[in-house]
Amino acid sequence: MHLPSLDLNLIVVLHALLEERNVTRAGERLGMSQPGTSAALGRLRRHFNDPLLQREGGQYVLTPLAQGLYDQLGRMLDDLQRLLDAQPRFDAAAAERRFVVQCSDAVLSVLGPRLVAAVARAAPGVSLDFRGIDQAVVNDPLTTLRDIDVLIAPRGLFSVPEALSAELYSDRWICVTWRGNHSVADRLTREDAARARWVMPFRQPLMASPADAGLAALGIDRHCAVRVENFAVLGRLVVGTDLLVLCHERLIRRHPDHQLRDLDLPSALPPFTETAWWHPVRQLDPGHRWFIDLLIEQGRALQGEPDGSSGRAEP
Repeated sequence: MHLPSLDLNLIVVLHALLEERNVTRAGERLGMSQPGTSAALGRLRRHFNDPLLQREGGQYVLTPLAQGLYDQLGRMLDDLQRLLDAQPRFDAAAAERRFVVQCSDAVLSVLGPRLVAAVARAAPGVSLDFRGIDQAVVNDPLTTLRDIDVLIAPRGLFSVPEALSAELYSDRWICVTWRGNHSVADRLTREDAARARWVMPFRQPLMASPADAGLAALGIDRHCAVRVENFAVLGRLVVGTDLLVLCHERLIRRHPDHQLRDLDLPSALPPFTETAWWHPVRQLDPGHRWFIDLLIEQGRALQGEPDGSSGRAEP
């Protein structure tokens, strides 16, 4: 590998110039004088053989080359900062740090309380930022992983071979309805399932529940009567109706609702495994390794809990 003879401190100046698009503001941001910043811009222009910033009307705009550089610089500097911040160990009890976790509301409801309690006990100075899964995660998971610490999602929801991963816990889909709904028996036929009206999560096709693919494989095309953009409220929405819903078993059993009745599907759907995913650039970070180990530990503890699936509620 050969690095060009360019002062790498100029890369920081370049990022500020391209972001601010103004020599004076870029200099103020970096604590540099206006002449010093102008001189740095001159050196960068000679190196890239491109004006980088050019005046249009009363403002500066990025050249096409500068726009391409800007799109890469932010992540490159983040990766470099991560590399330079690498330490041989992580003192959880003394650390002050924020970890960003992206997951569904089902995972947050099931695993979140355990994880929050474990972090509070071991690392009181550490904070957690939970974010929901959206279409962008499914479309481009690797880009998402660059900007967060860990993504938790079912294995098979997307393909990202470059990412590192660890399985946390398994779950399965169960079908429930209001116990006062007498339009279906405890065991559904394919005709029952196709004729019924369903509560279903998520509108975007790529965000649809993996259970949809499982039912489609059985030749069942569900009729959606109610659509919501999450999982946590699914079970509650069928109460007082003839609607059916597929839920995460661990989620629905967490707060048993005696107004609900389990239904057997024509064929059982395969279980799924909630999995932690993270970007390889975090491998040198002992704090991240500590957090992943803690997450795996809490997932395994959850896996050992009874899921309350001993039988259906009595009518």
